[in-house]
Amino acid sequence: MKNYRLKKEAYPFFKEHLATTIESWDFWKDHNVHEDAIEEVEEVNIVYGHRNNSSNHKAGWREKEGTHFHFTINYPSMKYQEYDKFSNGQVIRALMDKFQRVANQFYQDFANGEAQNQQP
Repeated sequence: MKNYRLKKEAYPFFKEHLATTIESWDFWKDHNVHEDAIEEVEEVNIVYGHRNNSSNHKAGWREKEGTHFHFTINYPSMKYQEYDKFSNGQVIRALMDKFQRVANQFYQDFANGEAQNQQP
């Protein structure tokens, strides 16, 4: 099933939480969002938050620990055999290392007031 999100130029006109929402075509149609305001996301996509059966936890802040943000990577067409190899500690570590570099650079840009001008 294909999923969609608001285009960058469209999300300032909608409620803030919709800027990070990735959902089905029907979801956007039910929210009366015009098709020109949404774009298809890649099959592999990163969703803001971690969903469980009862809630969707996105972020938190604690005085001594700072901030944490939760993201979920969806690989919809991954087969079990691929998952078994991919979830190996060394492979996940390599992926985490790439994310770490991007997260550090993005935070530096944010701290310097540059992050909001970057393309998603």
